[in-house]
Amino acid sequence: MKILHICAIAPTATILLQPQLKYFLSRKLTVGIVCSPGPELKELQQNGFQVHPVLMDRKISVNSNLKSIYQMAKIIRENQYDLVHVHTPIAAVLGRIAAKLAGVKRIVYTSHGFPFHDLSSPSQYRFYFTVEKLTALITDLILSQNHEDIATAKKLSLCPPEKLRYLGNGIDIDRFKGDRLDSTAQQKLRKSLGIPETANLIIGTIGRLTRKKGSAYLIEATAKLLPEFPNLHVLVIGAQLNTDPEPFQTELIERIHTLGIKEHVTLTGERHDIPELLDLLDIFTLPTFTHEGLPRSILEAMSMSLPIVATDIRGCREAVVHGKTGLIVPPKNSDKLAEALRTLLSHPELRQAYGKAGRERVQAEYNEELVFQRLTVFYKELGISLPSNDQFYSSNS
Repeated sequence: MKILHICAIAPTATILLQPQLKYFLSRKLTVGIVCSPGPELKELQQNGFQVHPVLMDRKISVNSNLKSIYQMAKIIRENQYDLVHVHTPIAAVLGRIAAKLAGVKRIVYTSHGFPFHDLSSPSQYRFYFTVEKLTALITDLILSQNHEDIATAKKLSLCPPEKLRYLGNGIDIDRFKGDRLDSTAQQKLRKSLGIPETANLIIGTIGRLTRKKGSAYLIEATAKLLPEFPNLHVLVIGAQLNTDPEPFQTELIERIHTLGIKEHVTLTGERHDIPELLDLLDIFTLPTFTHEGLPRSILEAMSMSLPIVATDIRGCREAVVHGKTGLIVPPKNSDKLAEALRTLLSHPELRQAYGKAGRERVQAEYNEELVFQRLTVFYKELGISLPSNDQFYSSNS
């Protein structure tokens, strides 16, 4: 049988979705991918996926959006996909419309965090909720990465409750494991990043360089902490995409220079050696204030036995257990962020305890194999047949 995944940009497919896509490819399904053109598509093709480049605006643009819908509907019809699975807000809306127009009988939507949330303005909340409610009418299953979105959807009657399922999020816990890394190679990596030899405490964050990921608040918190921790260094891991609707890199660099802390901050740009970079850290933080589902970066850091400081928003507060695996702080508040980081910087034994508990939590709750198992069950409910060796999967997973 043939399934098609739709997302807006190629990095979503290669970084976030590829593990589950490879799993179903290995189960003898034909797996297709629709996303905007990008250099990453070559990797996807080499890995055996049917790749269909379709330019998708990451904002509302009627002419462009209609063109994307037409192109996707044509691809779906010509390739006779049995199931269409959509991701990311704009692509999820356009993809579901295209799938419906093409006559697909099975349409699945993974919400990586509903675009309406408690930090939305009232007008944004109403608009995005209305769009989600309307597109839910043409969706067979809505999968959520967190429990909070499911509760919200039920409370607001977004769709019939039988359409909602918990998918969760997961990572490769064997890849994200510190004791498999070579110490000599790690020293070379540290040197290559220009981290001063005197730096004895390192804080890091991962995410695209957009305003909503909150890296500016980390920079401000760093400036507050340096008088007390003069050998502190910060790694900001991630790049700005050309298609990002809110370019932020220049503004962030200017802020670093204005605060006079450029010698204490490294912007790594795009990286693929994430376990190795995380292994250099003492603390991981994600000061985001956007619509997170269940941040993979937090799970990866927890798997590497790092203590976490995250913001009190949906997804983050589900992944991090305050006072056990890390600390939760208010969003958009560099003072509270600095205060939590100060606590962990000052208490190495607390960092170790939180890190150990975080690793145990990821092993129990966020192994990517659990996501594969749940998704297998959901596909089978919709009539997507798989080889018989998956009988050990349980709908109670």
